[in-house]
Amino acid sequence: MKKIFFTIFILIQSVIHSQSVDLRSLTMNSHLILFVEYSDFDYVNKYINDHFKAGYIKVNNYEEIIKNDSNIKFIDKEIFCPQSENDYYGSDMMNGGSCGFGEILEANRKYYCILFFKKEKKKLTLLANLSKSDSDWKSIIEKIKNVKEIENSKSPEERYGKSIDYYLKCNDLPRYDFINYYRQVKVLKSDTLVLTEKQLILAKDNFLKGNESYYELISKKFPEEVRQFYINKMKVILSKNEDDEYFSSYDFTEAYERATNTGYMDDSVMGKQKEKLTNEITLEERIVIMQALIQNAEQED
Repeated sequence: MKKIFFTIFILIQSVIHSQSVDLRSLTMNSHLILFVEYSDFDYVNKYINDHFKAGYIKVNNYEEIIKNDSNIKFIDKEIFCPQSENDYYGSDMMNGGSCGFGEILEANRKYYCILFFKKEKKKLTLLANLSKSDSDWKSIIEKIKNVKEIENSKSPEERYGKSIDYYLKCNDLPRYDFINYYRQVKVLKSDTLVLTEKQLILAKDNFLKGNESYYELISKKFPEEVRQFYINKMKVILSKNEDDEYFSSYDFTEAYERATNTGYMDDSVMGKQKEKLTNEITLEERIVIMQALIQNAEQED
């Protein structure tokens, strides 16, 4: 019964690579974090009256206490599970807003997850259940523990710098709330992140490994590396286009625009060629245009 209910109640079904979970923020908002096996806990409903019920989690055991800044006893206690939108994470990903773990649980196999609890007055509340059978739990636990160094920072400037280091190490970027806060406390002067030379190099390395979300941060500092990255991307798209029917004109034209520093509105000869690059033209026509655009990008100074 527990496993059936668990599949419905699960709070988060994807982990770090989905980018929907800010592990740093989630960790900082938590006072107790537990690594548990499914048999270590149970979800239960408590009926308040004939028209309302509250959800609770009861932890019977745990594999590891990852963080504990709370002096509240949690073993064999009913801990409230909010069923409305969470303050920090969207309701579509939290507290039952998203249906389903979507996995068939195999017999004789152990499944694990990480439970995040927030202390509110003298009670604990479940913030999130991070759960996916193929997760690298050792790596995730290490990332959570690394947040402790940020929490011990003595000034906003130190906290900002360590946070950027953390995001870069995790191949991630902070959300807008992070930027807005550091603008508010005058660490940032605009809505653009400021990185040290060392941090910029790490951001470039993450970009060159395929994380294009770093483009805005590093494109002006490393223009040649960025240009070559997008030329190579165009060549890959061209080779795939020749082999199968799938073709994304958006991906190719974006790569061309970034390789050549040209915008969407480009009245040049090559810009007009780029506009013709759609799924409506024949394969042969697409290949000719793509080859011409790649050649033009390679000739750019």
